[in-house]
Amino acid sequence: MATSYDFLGKVTATGSASVMTLSGIDQTYQDIEFIFQAKTGATYGASGADITFNGDTSSVYHQTAWLKNGTTMYGAQYSSNAHFDIGYGQGPATGDDMMGFTRIYVADYASAVDHPGIWQSTSWDNNSTGAMHWGGNLYAPGTPAAITSVTWTGVYTIEANCGICAYGINYS
Repeated sequence: MATSYDFLGKVTATGSASVMTLSGIDQTYQDIEFIFQAKTGATYGASGADITFNGDTSSVYHQTAWLKNGTTMYGAQYSSNAHFDIGYGQGPATGDDMMGFTRIYVADYASAVDHPGIWQSTSWDNNSTGAMHWGGNLYAPGTPAAITSVTWTGVYTIEANCGICAYGINYS
């Protein structure tokens, strides 16, 4: 059997919203990749997103990240958070429109285990050089469970046509 990468579903904002959830995720794949596409006219500093699995907002999300914004490099580590904190270049300049996307790959998502993964995000706006973020993440709930939903809570308004897509991955 060859490796498969299959579209599992999406949710798209139809107007301004602060929360989007993709639920009922197919459980027949080994791994999963989520893609979050964002656009906002927020002012500087109002960027990022909170990502949670299965509606779980307890302190079970852990991240290690390295970031590049323009010519500046950063590193960060977050433990025991109530969500994954996904930045989009830390926001555009005042009045800019900003675009960005995040990809989160999660291993063994359909099993009742802790879920390691990786994430990558990038953003750009019409006034700056943009930013790139990479990292490793771990979703480690007290009672391990399969991932059946993902929620994006914007720290800014999630504009129309932004979305979350899921792709299931099986290996031969």
